Amino acid sequence: MPLWFAAMLGLAGALGLIALLRREGMWALAAAFVAGNAGHLGLEDPLWFGALKLKPQGLAQFCYVLIALEAAAAGIALLSGGRLAALWQGAQRLGMRRILLLGLLLLICAVSPMGFVLRHEYTTFAKQVFASADLIAIHGVCLAALAMMAPEEVLRQMGAWGERVAVSPRLPYVAALWAFGVSLLLALTAFDRMPRLPDEVAYLFQAKMYAAGHLYLAAPGGALNAALAYDWISIESGKWFSIFPPAWPAVLALGVAAGAPFIVNPLLTGLAVLLSHSFVARIASTRLAALVTLLLCISPWFLAMGASLMSHPLTLVLVLGAWRLMLVEGRFSVAAWLLAGLLMGALFLTRPLEGVLIGTGTGLWAMSRADLRALSGWIGVAAYGAGCIALGALVFPYNRMLTGNAMATPIDQYFDHLWHKGANRLGFGADIGSPDSWGGVDIWRGHGPLEALIEQQFNLKSMNTELLGWAVGSLLLVYVHLIWGRLNRMDKAMLTVMGATILAYSLYWFNGGFYIGPRYWYMTLWPALYLSARGLQTAAAMTDHAGWAEGRQRVAVVAALMGALGLFAFLPWRAVEKYWEFRGFHSGYREMAAAGATDNALIFVKSDDVSEFGSAFTLNTPDLSGPVFVRDLGPAANAEIIARLPGRAVWHIAPRATGESTP
Repeated sequence: MPLWFAAMLGLAGALGLIALLRREGMWALAAAFVAGNAGHLGLEDPLWFGALKLKPQGLAQFCYVLIALEAAAAGIALLSGGRLAALWQGAQRLGMRRILLLGLLLLICAVSPMGFVLRHEYTTFAKQVFASADLIAIHGVCLAALAMMAPEEVLRQMGAWGERVAVSPRLPYVAALWAFGVSLLLALTAFDRMPRLPDEVAYLFQAKMYAAGHLYLAAPGGALNAALAYDWISIESGKWFSIFPPAWPAVLALGVAAGAPFIVNPLLTGLAVLLSHSFVARIASTRLAALVTLLLCISPWFLAMGASLMSHPLTLVLVLGAWRLMLVEGRFSVAAWLLAGLLMGALFLTRPLEGVLIGTGTGLWAMSRADLRALSGWIGVAAYGAGCIALGALVFPYNRMLTGNAMATPIDQYFDHLWHKGANRLGFGADIGSPDSWGGVDIWRGHGPLEALIEQQFNLKSMNTELLGWAVGSLLLVYVHLIWGRLNRMDKAMLTVMGATILAYSLYWFNGGFYIGPRYWYMTLWPALYLSARGLQTAAAMTDHAGWAEGRQRVAVVAALMGALGLFAFLPWRAVEKYWEFRGFHSGYREMAAAGATDNALIFVKSDDVSEFGSAFTLNTPDLSGPVFVRDLGPAANAEIIARLPGRAVWHIAPRATGESTP
């Protein structure tokens, strides 16, 4: 039995014991809900498409029992004390059509056809849909019963705690430390201070180059070119460089210089919490800022991305920083808007598409805030634009330096040579994307509207899973606000950011939703959490309308339980079942090097696997000092490499699965 599963059962048992001691049904129902959540996670495949493992074999049999226990407990709770009648009356007040719409929206983002379409398993997909509908219904009914059964003492304590947190001036700082600490813990444990994708290997290689004072290196030459070849690292025209934009590696280089690149993103994660609270407190209210802050602190997607070596945490800091600067007024406003523009330029140098989308949107917002009837308004807008251009325009000399063409990016040049010209461009066409299914993650050759729809629905499913880690659906509160809430200007702005991001990435042939949430949608994370916070406010008003006394406290109790499960159950499940040695990346070579066995050695790795060799390649220094890990290309090429790097002990190491290594 997995440790995370046993821990959830232990929590369920503890809640059951509290129920016996206090003789309060809510605790028994909470125990059943926790057990049902454990069963749900036990059925879900943590990798790739996240399908449910429906065959009743192994652990799945016990999972079905736990889910049945939750359903039975919820049924018993509703059939006693007049709760079923109260629930029906409340549902009628809220509108049955709206409730059915909510259920349909949650179901649409609960299961994805990706994978099933590629294998033509349409009947299996239909079974997944029905099973997901059952799980949503069971969890939803159980949560409704929990809200109704919460005792007065619990409601009173929750209300008092919520009031203290909402007005506490220490909240943003405590929350930032919490987010930093959790992300750092994940970086040290589940992520093991190691890359988990070839993207991260390339970022780290690029950061090492920058830390050493180089924007690119001379190609190793000869057989070393093939022996050191790795995904997303180009050896072109005598140059050796990463294909990714320069801003994130430049920031990561600070961590490389300090000897701790794994700490950079946890620091950015904490900074994002501070910026978020400051921005929302200024543009909306301190109470809403507190809600958004708490949701950030329990978001598995946000915290896990903060433990990675990916560029996305930096993008969020740049956006929130720019938005906060746009709210500065008075004599420093022009300088603040200039700095905001520089941050947006840095965003363009981190992830160009996001830079165009968010930078343009922020510019339009700037024009709406400025008094364009006065010269000062135009000066402010011009300052913002100048900042964007001053930094963003550096991409052109950067491109020219690496590719010889200011308009040709390294990543596009790489894919032109890897597959065919224009393979990586945005848009629809038969010649866009990989020439095959790329391991099953690119459905059809080319890229068209139907493929885009399926891929973006998969991203929606991934977001619904990862945003908060709630079994009923992480987008629950967003949908609640959209269906029952009153949308203000800020709500509509956040929906615009989300819609623009989704539409833009529908034009890209790959979806990127297989690692830590839908990473190409990362610009939707903060808007979704903001709308979820607004959804909490709407849900509190809904319960009052449904006739339930102390509606805000009841919503808080349910949200606290789901939030705790997302943080202490879903996130550990993800950490153990997915992030640990994801895709086969491991620290075996690092441990070998740390033991001193390979000091100044030349190590031939007998594997072409991207994860196996990536685990070794990430230890190389750009100048090839210290131990050098290369691919084993066979006797002739190996002999040439040994001659190129004389005076080194030579090792031949087989993949970890075989365990063979010889000096």
